[in-house]
Amino acid sequence: MKYILFLSGIFFILLLSTGNSLAFRCGNEVVSRGDEASSAQSKCGNPVQYGSGLEYIEGTMQNVTKEFYNCGEHDFLYSISIFEGKIVQIDTVERGTGEGQCH
Repeated sequence: MKYILFLSGIFFILLLSTGNSLAFRCGNEVVSRGDEASSAQSKCGNPVQYGSGLEYIEGTMQNVTKEFYNCGEHDFLYSISIFEGKIVQIDTVERGTGEGQCH
């Protein structure tokens, strides 16, 4: 019974740690929704990739800029969506790889 509860706990934690995020850490700094777009680069360095896409912002579909930050094999690859100079969305894309840039 303890084993089943333990596995259920791990599964629950994994569900909480993927998908949409409010923030992520780069060393002693935190990148959060609502921050100026330039704050992610000043805290984490250059993104590993850039992109663009459409997202719902305040109920309407908008074109956003996307920056991707690899936080390493023990963390995630984060996607931040930027609209009108602000971070409006932070998502975990997949597990990070290698050493990462978020320390």
